[in-house]
Amino acid sequence: MSNAAHAEYDMQTEAEAFLQRIRAYPDDDAQRLIFADWLDEEGDPRGRFIRVQLALAHLPERDRARDKLVSEERLLREAHYEEWTAPFRGLVSGPVFRRGFVDEVKVEARQFLRHAHEIFAAGPVRHIHLLDVGGSLPAVMQCPYLSRLSALTVYAQHAGEPLARAVARSPHLVGLKVLHLGRNRFADDAAEQLAASPALAGLEELDLSENEIGETGARALAASPHLNRLTSLELRENRLGPAGAEALAGSERLVALRRLGLNDNGIGAPRLHSLARAHDLLRIPVLDLALNDLTFMGLQAIFARPTNADPATVRLEELHLSSNPLDDAGAAVLAKCSHLGNLTALTLSNCNIGDEGARILANSPHLNRVTVLDLANNPIGDTGFRAIHNSTHWRALRQLLYSPAGASHEMRRMLDQNYNRPPRA
Repeated sequence: MSNAAHAEYDMQTEAEAFLQRIRAYPDDDAQRLIFADWLDEEGDPRGRFIRVQLALAHLPERDRARDKLVSEERLLREAHYEEWTAPFRGLVSGPVFRRGFVDEVKVEARQFLRHAHEIFAAGPVRHIHLLDVGGSLPAVMQCPYLSRLSALTVYAQHAGEPLARAVARSPHLVGLKVLHLGRNRFADDAAEQLAASPALAGLEELDLSENEIGETGARALAASPHLNRLTSLELRENRLGPAGAEALAGSERLVALRRLGLNDNGIGAPRLHSLARAHDLLRIPVLDLALNDLTFMGLQAIFARPTNADPATVRLEELHLSSNPLDDAGAAVLAKCSHLGNLTALTLSNCNIGDEGARILANSPHLNRVTVLDLANNPIGDTGFRAIHNSTHWRALRQLLYSPAGASHEMRRMLDQNYNRPPRA
């Protein structure tokens, strides 16, 4: 063996010692930084890539310091992608880097069963998308290698209740923090299986979007004794109805819930007006009620009626109401609601709000903490935008999304100068 070959072998052997520690402690950033130090000494750009991604992992999404790091990250990844993903070639597809290493991959269930050892030997993978589950469902959910995951996605397999049951009964998913099971034809019985599973007690994020879960399934999730660590629950495009939404928002079990996605769930149905605790939706810090056929009367049931609500339970910070027929009357309901005083983001795109609605919003004393306002695809012209621009209440506003077609050139220039400046370098 030549001297150069000896040197390369020694380097690979030493690198493997670091990688073993990272695989053994995948959540420990210190192990990755130690490896980055060694790589820096060896002149390997992977060390800088690890540092950049670790820095990004700890910066808030809107922090302007991210811009330069994101650019550097992209350049490093593009230059070395083939080299850094080589150990995974032929095993998985769609590798995604996080914190300096391949963290997320897609793999067919049969391939996972045959090559799980090689996949996890190639890097500290934490999130797997299982594809073509089919007849491999029972075996794959009993695979011990699942215990190495913090996140699992099984999307659009149309497997129904058997998939929910297999997940709920797997002894190897107790370490999961994130579970995505969208578009699997789940009905209420599938939701009940998941809600009853003690194996899922560590979940922080659960996505059951694009299924067929109704009010009964929603009530099962709301009553689960095992989901008290959930911070995010995504249920868009299901059939919860207003009572299912009320049950989830008012749950005394889902005590950590910060985000509830209820897009397209028929919440604006007439039954909403008869609910006693519709105002429980105000308890969720980030609430998505887009595409629910909510009219101004529906908003009144949720936002204007809770005269008996304890102000301490009102935690709403981000409200998404896009694609609901709110009209100017809906804007008036929001403007008058004193419970929206902590709101920082309000999304009202495609809600048929006109100049009068914009003027009413501009004069609201309860929306003075909003920093992001989305009014795109509404019939608002210069009159409405001028009211917002001149408002004495909207001084916290930093970003305004709107449709340019409704505004004059001068108004667009004024709005963009005030609200939509690019971040400073």
